Amino acid sequence: MLLLIGFLAFVITSISATTYSCDSKAPCGCSTTTTSSVTAKIVGGENATAYTWNWMVSLQYSNSHICGASLITSEYAVTAAHCLENYIKYLDNLSIRVGSNIIKDTTTATIQRRKIIKATIHPDYKGADSNDYSNDIGIIQFAPLNTSTSSKINFICLPSEGQDPFQDNTSLVAIGWGVTYESQYAPISNYLLQVTVQVYSSSSDACQASPMTNSTVQFCAGVAEGGKGMQSYSSKDNNCYFVCIHCLDTCQGDSGGPLMAFVNNRWVLAGITSAGNGCARVGQVGLYTRVSQLIRFINSLVNPTVASTISDLTTTTSFNMILIHNSTDLNGTIIEKNTAYTLEKSVSISLISSILLFFITCIL
Repeated sequence: MLLLIGFLAFVITSISATTYSCDSKAPCGCSTTTTSSVTAKIVGGENATAYTWNWMVSLQYSNSHICGASLITSEYAVTAAHCLENYIKYLDNLSIRVGSNIIKDTTTATIQRRKIIKATIHPDYKGADSNDYSNDIGIIQFAPLNTSTSSKINFICLPSEGQDPFQDNTSLVAIGWGVTYESQYAPISNYLLQVTVQVYSSSSDACQASPMTNSTVQFCAGVAEGGKGMQSYSSKDNNCYFVCIHCLDTCQGDSGGPLMAFVNNRWVLAGITSAGNGCARVGQVGLYTRVSQLIRFINSLVNPTVASTISDLTTTTSFNMILIHNSTDLNGTIIEKNTAYTLEKSVSISLISSILLFFITCIL
């Protein structure tokens, strides 16, 4: 009986659901799914529900996924500069794919593909070889996507210029198809994954140990306990790496994808996945491009009257989305500038009921 109580206490403190409500009539920051339910995992991230993140883009080279990107209009997406620097000379082989969470999916009617017709890297980006990932942002242009209601395409909101949609310790959501353990031979995930991470102070030890070189245009986020993985050994690459299936962090293949803040009932592009020391290592953080400081660059390429910022919008509520994550990922209240709002937290009752039934039936 004590075992049962202890185990249930662990589950209750480790897993919780957060409900986000957003405005389906807004021009950005809200997808078409009305209610999204996900299944809890003991370790790390989870599969995203279909059509929850309708602005998510797979950037592909020769039809193979290389990076993520975020739709801001029907013709433009934001990604990381380092995703483009080695491919920009081969523009004919670059394309985007939207409309499905599953990389190998070839049958879903909402899938759209477009060739990239223009790719622009921030002029102050120095290149990955310099180990300086500041200004790690790029804009890709393509023929207009079908954005009818049936297309399941939506755009993410941009932050107001110079105003971060978060503070230190704010919980943000990252998504991507990146590898789920750290190794150069690791395959990407076939399913779009989502994970909650916290913003670290730029003066924190973890952030100071990251590749950050310019806190004006970069910031750190991660999970204090890492991916809850175990250290393992790879006979292929002769290196130690951390096994963290569905790890609580972003990793290779997630680059260029969005790190999102929930502000005024809409999702805002707070950061772009940039770099980091490994994947989900304990005490290590991921490095993200600070989008609010690079709005002028985006507007120089994309008509600012087309791409919506959060300051352009009003607040209403029309649908719920549920994410399940470790309870340590959220402090319960997030404050964005002078606006405070509370994230509702609840335990996954169905999961606990199943565990309780198992113990009663099989052990007691």
